[in-house]
Amino acid sequence: MPTMAKLFSGIMMAVLGWMCADKVGLYLPEEVQQQMLRPITAFLGLIVGWRFLGKRVGRNWRTAVGFGLSSVVFLTILALFTFSVLEMLKRALRKTYEGPIDAIEGVFEIAADFGRNYLPYADVITTGIVGGIIVGLVAEYIARRWS
Repeated sequence: MPTMAKLFSGIMMAVLGWMCADKVGLYLPEEVQQQMLRPITAFLGLIVGWRFLGKRVGRNWRTAVGFGLSSVVFLTILALFTFSVLEMLKRALRKTYEGPIDAIEGVFEIAADFGRNYLPYADVITTGIVGGIIVGLVAEYIARRWS
C-alpha cells in the first residue's frame, strides 16, 4: 500500500543514489562509459527506499537512523551486483568465459574488483553515511507526520 513515507523514502534514496554515483563517477577511468551509472543507481535507490526503508520507518528515531544506514548498505550491494552482472554480460558477449559457471564466478570477481577500486574513497563513504542518516531521519519524520 502506498504511503507518504514510502514515496519520500524512495525519492530521497534515489537522490542519494544519484549523488553517490556522481561521486564514484569521479574515480572511474575515462574509457569507462558512465552515461547509465547515475540513472540506474537512482532507480535502484528508488526501489530500496520504497520497498525497504519506507516499510520500516515509524517506530523511533534511533531505528530510523539504523534503517537509513542499512538502506545505503543495501543500495551499495545491489548497485555492485547490478553493474557486475552488466559487465559480465558485456564480457560474455565477447566470449571471454568458457561456460556459464565461469560467468557466474566472474560476477563476484567483478563485484569485488569494483568495490575494492571505487568504494574506499572518503567522499563516497561520507556521502553514503551522512545521506543515509539524513534520509532515515526525514523518512521517520514523514512517517510520523502523515500516518
